Amino acid sequence: MSLNRLFAMARKEFHHVTRDVRTLLLVTIAPAFLLVILAYVFAFDVDHFNLIVFDQDRSQLSRRYISDLTGDGTFALQAYVNSYDEIDQWLQIGQAKVAIVIPLGLAADLQAHRPANVQAVIDGVDALAGGQAITQLEARTRMFSLNLLPVIKGQPAGRIEARNLAWYNPSIKSLNSMVPGLVAVVLTMPALAFAISLTREKELGSFEGLASTPIRGLEYLIGKMITYVGFGLLSMIPLLLVTTFWFHIPLRGSLVVLVAVTIVYYLATFGVSMLVANFVKSQQAAMLFMILLFFIPSFFLSGLILPIDTSSPITRLSGEFLPATHFIVIARGVFLKGLDLVEMRAPLTTLTVVGAAGLVLSLVIFRKRIS
Repeated sequence: MSLNRLFAMARKEFHHVTRDVRTLLLVTIAPAFLLVILAYVFAFDVDHFNLIVFDQDRSQLSRRYISDLTGDGTFALQAYVNSYDEIDQWLQIGQAKVAIVIPLGLAADLQAHRPANVQAVIDGVDALAGGQAITQLEARTRMFSLNLLPVIKGQPAGRIEARNLAWYNPSIKSLNSMVPGLVAVVLTMPALAFAISLTREKELGSFEGLASTPIRGLEYLIGKMITYVGFGLLSMIPLLLVTTFWFHIPLRGSLVVLVAVTIVYYLATFGVSMLVANFVKSQQAAMLFMILLFFIPSFFLSGLILPIDTSSPITRLSGEFLPATHFIVIARGVFLKGLDLVEMRAPLTTLTVVGAAGLVLSLVIFRKRIS
C-alpha cells in the first residue's frame, strides 16, 4: 500500500467535502442539530428489572419481602451483595437496574408497630426504566405492608416504606438519559455521507477514472474513510457543546475516552456503510439502505427508548448486530457514570468485531469488482 496514494485520496476527498456545503453540513453540523430535535421528540417520561439485594436484617420477614417482590418475575433477583461498593459495581456494568437495601432491625421495628424503611437504589441512567422501577417498587411495597398487617402475632404491624435513591441521574429526567443515547443515532450521519460519496462516484461515472489509476482498493476506501472520520470527529465539537451547555448533561468521564470510543464506533458504522455502497449504484438507494439499517432500527431495537425485548430471539439478535445498541451503553456510561475503557470492554469488543468484519468484507468485495 502506498501512503502517498492513500493521502492523495484523502486530500481529494477533503477538498470535495469542504467545497460541497451540503456534505460539509451533513457531517459536521447535522448531528448536533438532530440531537436537539430528536431529544425533545423522544424525551418520554418497562416491565422487567434486574434486582440485587443488600440484606442487613437477614430475617424471615426480609426474605418474605424479597420473595414477594420477585414472585411474578418483574423484578429478577440476580444476587445478594454485602456492601454499597458491590452495588456500585453491579449498577455500573449494567447487570442490575435496582438494588434493595434492607436495614438491620426491619423485623423488630415492624413487630413494635413502628414504620420501617428500605432503601431502593435505582440506576438513573435509563430514565424510563428507572421511573417504572420506582413506581413498581412503591406499589408492591405498599401492598406487602397491607398484606402483612394481620400476620405478625395477629396484631397490626408497622408499615414498610421504600425510600428511593437514583444514582447517576438523581432527578430521573428523561433528557439526561435520552441525550447521551441519541448521540449514537446522530453520529451515523458521517457514515451516511460516506456511503453517499462512494455511490456518487459510481453514479456520476468518475469511479471508472479512479479505477484506471494505480490507486488500489485499500487506498481508495481507507483514504476516503479517513476524511469522513476526521469530519465526524469535528462534528463532536458542536455536539458536545449542545449536550453539555444546552441540555446540561454532565460529562463525568474522560473526553479522551469519549473520542477513542467514538472512533471505534465510526469504524463499525463505516464498515457497514462500505458494504451497503458495494451493492447499490445510486445515492438515493444508499441513503434508503442506510436509513433502514441504521436510523430507524436505532430508535426501536437498540434500547434507546425501551429496553431490548430479550423474550424474542429475532429482536434480540437484531439489536445485538446494531452498532448503536452498544454505543448507547458506552455513551451513557461515559457521560453519566464516568466509566473508563476497561469497564466498557464488552460493548467495545463487539463494535470492534463488527467494524473489522465490515471493513474486511468490503475490501474483499471491492477488490473483486475492480479486478
